Amino acid sequence: MTDTRGMTLIEMMIAMVIVGIMGIALVGFLRAQHQTVLRQNNGVLATQNARAAVDMLARELRNAGYSPRGGVSGARINTMQIDSVAWTADMSADGDTLDSSTGWDERLAYYVLGTNLMRATPGGGAAAVTDNVDSLRLSYFDGDGVATADPAVVEQVHIRLFYSTPRGVQRGVIESQVALRNNIYAN
Repeated sequence: MTDTRGMTLIEMMIAMVIVGIMGIALVGFLRAQHQTVLRQNNGVLATQNARAAVDMLARELRNAGYSPRGGVSGARINTMQIDSVAWTADMSADGDTLDSSTGWDERLAYYVLGTNLMRATPGGGAAAVTDNVDSLRLSYFDGDGVATADPAVVEQVHIRLFYSTPRGVQRGVIESQVALRNNIYAN
């Protein structure tokens, strides 16, 4: 009779090969899961950033032409492009479109530079609001909902911000409809 306690060298090597194959498969699976989680996180982050940028643009654009004292010269939309908008407003409520504390125009502008949505502020500064922007599309409408190119009659602006994740894996669009608060009550 032969002694059957223990393993032979061949059995041990076969077991090590099987464990090695299982380990390689496990590492591949974990790596794929990690990549999926990273892509999902990048997609969520890109969507949150785009949504925050559109909300900021919509909130500020709502005040385009704002003049609490009414009829302030210069409080209006100044530039209406499909991919940019600039306006002045009497945000300090002092009866003009100059900030008395800084002497700067109360002017704001939004535009795309490269892949960044930029916010130009009084005094000539500009800062990126968000990145990974593919394009910005703005549509301007009068009180009847008809598209217009006349800044004096714009009452609504439709904003569409197209964005993607850093390597373009996921793409999306955030939209908002903005009613300009001063122009609605001006007439």
